[in-house]
Amino acid sequence: MDRTFKSKVGWWYHMIIWIMGICTVLAFVVGKSMGAMIILLLMTLFLIHGMLTTWYKITADGMLIAHSSFFPEKKLNIKEITAVEATSLPISSYALSLDRLIIYKGIQQWMLISPVNKKEFVKCLRQYNPDIQVKEPSFM
Repeated sequence: MDRTFKSKVGWWYHMIIWIMGICTVLAFVVGKSMGAMIILLLMTLFLIHGMLTTWYKITADGMLIAHSSFFPEKKLNIKEITAVEATSLPISSYALSLDRLIIYKGIQQWMLISPVNKKEFVKCLRQYNPDIQVKEPSFM
């Protein structure tokens, strides 16, 4: 059976949405140019859409799928995952929180993700590949 894990959403992401929302409302109230109002509204809606559509799925056939908004889905066979490590790297990824996991494919970092329940997520991965090394066992 497939398991889907929502992305954890950090306080900073919520703050950006609030700031963009306030700027959008102010642009309409103050009467900024139509172009500015539309751009602010679309950016705010894009951020909200990202928050609602970022998830990670572990499929019944042993695939890990990372999905985020309009970006292309990333897929990896769980048998190819060699390690998982907790991190707070702020680089761009399919993660909405700085409380992240690095997924390794071989010795290479494949993706940064931020599932809400990291322990349960890693436990599910290890059901398909018990050889996955947990580089920071303190979160397990």
